[in-house]
Amino acid sequence: METTQPTDLELSIFRTICWFSLFEFPLTHFEIWKWLLKPHRAYDLFEVSQSLTHSQWLQARLQTTNGFCTIKTIDSHEHAIAERHVRFLDGVRKYRKLRSACHFFQLLPSVRAVAAANTLSWWHTTEKSDIDLYVVTHPKKIWSTRLFLVFPFLLTGNRPAEETDDRKDPFCFSFFSTTNALQLESLKWDAEDYYLAFWVKSLVPMLDRSSVFAEVSALNRWADVLLPNARPRTVHPVHKPKRVFSLPIQHGIFEPLFRTIQKKKFPASLRELANRDSRVVITDEMLKFHDNDRRAQFSAQFQEVFEKGLVL
Repeated sequence: METTQPTDLELSIFRTICWFSLFEFPLTHFEIWKWLLKPHRAYDLFEVSQSLTHSQWLQARLQTTNGFCTIKTIDSHEHAIAERHVRFLDGVRKYRKLRSACHFFQLLPSVRAVAAANTLSWWHTTEKSDIDLYVVTHPKKIWSTRLFLVFPFLLTGNRPAEETDDRKDPFCFSFFSTTNALQLESLKWDAEDYYLAFWVKSLVPMLDRSSVFAEVSALNRWADVLLPNARPRTVHPVHKPKRVFSLPIQHGIFEPLFRTIQKKKFPASLRELANRDSRVVITDEMLKFHDNDRRAQFSAQFQEVFEKGLVL
């Protein structure tokens, strides 16, 4: 059994790779530096690379192939690397569809920003994965925005359905908030919600009309404590949609009606969980429909993998 105590940097590197191992996501040196989890300070890329190259403590716990690192307990190391390439290409295909959809999103003046989220934000999707979105709306327009955005996709069969359904690349509008509700710390599952921190930091802006995502970053400094090297993203020129006109079809007077219509259509499971905790939030400022929220499960799995790796 080892007697040498790991340094803060070694622990942070190992912690990072353990977290991504839950999703079978091998990391490069640069990605380990960028997503360095819970270090005491923001280490630079050279320090991280040197530690990965020379640390005997890390070498006893990690394996590297073609520049990708995973923990040694992953038997399918090479398969995970190959799978990451396959999933990346699927993500590229999904982004093409999302870029086209953003032209439609611009038609609504109340849509202030749209970002890709969850597995799509990591380019780590499968053919069965949804195109998960985070949509920011103008205050007092969240219900009409959701109705006008979702309804066309529902009519064309591009919404998620049952697991047995074979539809491809459905658009999942599972998270809306107004520009008054960009501070997301209240959604934390526990004191250190790693999943939510990664979620906030990994958002890929596709449409940003008024520097919304700069405000998201400023209002969620709590995530910087856990992920100090993860810089906020802006809309990449490849993703930036061409400017189109906006349709003046929204008026605040109809918001109560749209709220009533949509609430009646919500599944019983969502209505039962609404506002009990941070999984499902249904208010005039935020609509979050993550009834299958696995953050507690991921937290427990991570703790088990991390603690097991410490004892060698």
